[in-house]
Amino acid sequence: MKDIKSTDDELFKEIISKTRLNLPFSDFEDCVMDEIENRISNHNSISKEVKLSWIFFIAGSVFGIILSTILTQIHNPIFGMNPINLTIVFALVFATILFSQIDTLLKLNKRINSNKE
Repeated sequence: MKDIKSTDDELFKEIISKTRLNLPFSDFEDCVMDEIENRISNHNSISKEVKLSWIFFIAGSVFGIILSTILTQIHNPIFGMNPINLTIVFALVFATILFSQIDTLLKLNKRINSNKE
């Protein structure tokens, strides 16, 4: 019984010794760990930048809505333009920028969330 156990131990040692991987170069493990750390830090910085993008998008949207409300209350010509025409031009530009930026931010969020998985 003891003899069988010792042969099993030797067989196990032999199998384990054959499973050892030879690394291509001495600092391979360090390079892999550095790459993992870089990816994690890049992901954290991208996440922070996306949050800032949303904050500035919301701030700009609120500012645009306030400005368009103020423009509707003005009755005197501004830069020689009728206030109604100025309001329409501002509303068109604001809506175009608003929808294009929200589309861009949603696509960015979708891409980041798909990269997490």
